[in-house]
Amino acid sequence: MTPKKALKKCLQKLSSNEFKSFTEELLDRGGEPCVYRNQIEDKDYAEVTNVMVNTFSESNVLRVAVEVLREANLGGFADELAAVVVSTPAPAPGPAGPTQVNPAPSPAPALSAKEFVNKYKVELIKKLTDTDPLLDLLCSKKVLNEYSYNEIKALPTDNQKMSKLLMGPYLKTNTTCNIFYQYLKEEQPFLLEELLES
Repeated sequence: MTPKKALKKCLQKLSSNEFKSFTEELLDRGGEPCVYRNQIEDKDYAEVTNVMVNTFSESNVLRVAVEVLREANLGGFADELAAVVVSTPAPAPGPAGPTQVNPAPSPAPALSAKEFVNKYKVELIKKLTDTDPLLDLLCSKKVLNEYSYNEIKALPTDNQKMSKLLMGPYLKTNTTCNIFYQYLKEEQPFLLEELLES
């Protein structure tokens, strides 16, 4: 089954309320490329499928759909679609050619940035050090306003700064969590790997 057919089949199973939750979450999703309201407003599952495939490409669309379904609290459908992602053969890279087995998924289940932040909040508070570059980034991206930035930066320890940041209202949306996750990926890759493998 092609990714497009699998996605269409999955969206077809959603009730009208579930489909509405899915499309709202799709519109709220941070990062590029993104889907705009005028592309999917009042559209049915087949048209939304076409828009998603055109926006994210057939090779990425199921991964995005799984992420959006989880964010919309439609975990059962997400798991069903994730199984299709694993079973869909990927082109074998390099000289191994057709004999190469489909690469195993990463050791951790595919978490959205928001799920990652919620799941590893306590570990991040304990383990993330050198927080000033992170706070500078969050301030420049308008996640923190000047007052919150100064308030958190004035705290004496990294633990207290991270506790204030993660337990406060700052990292609550997909977009803000994506910014935080990207920072970890680029600046603290070993910590990120350690958490995902724990």
